[in-house]
Amino acid sequence: MTALSPDVLEFVSQPNPAVMATVGPDGCPVTVQIVYLAEDSEHILLSIASGNSRGGRLEHLRADPRTSITILGRDDWTRAVTIHGTAVDFFDDQDLAAIDAMTEHYFGGPYARRDPRTAVRIRIDDWSAEITPSNVFATGPRPEEPAAG
Repeated sequence: MTALSPDVLEFVSQPNPAVMATVGPDGCPVTVQIVYLAEDSEHILLSIASGNSRGGRLEHLRADPRTSITILGRDDWTRAVTIHGTAVDFFDDQDLAAIDAMTEHYFGGPYARRDPRTAVRIRIDDWSAEITPSNVFATGPRPEEPAAG
């Protein structure tokens, strides 16, 4: 397990968009957009629909707990953190407290659907980050190249 550094934890703790990958039963990767909460520098919390979760992610995590989550800067998607982790705890999202906390964090209110959900704690095993602003995709005139010879 590799804890997030303080600056990366600060970035991950913001309501940034994220995409999670799981491994499907045929071995193919399956990706879905998610909301999440950073519990601390070593864990991410998810809340997934019990039963028929979109993309099958709950069933995938139960069968193969490995996951990858990429978190993109909400104002600059070239700023990103990728977390490789393992689902280590599955539990009922009692009274939908976890998903309500997530949607409050992201959207300012409780989750609209009141169907049963399963909370999943992801242990952070490894991570990589590029969170400093970058102009790699900036448009505009290119600087002149130095003259040859």
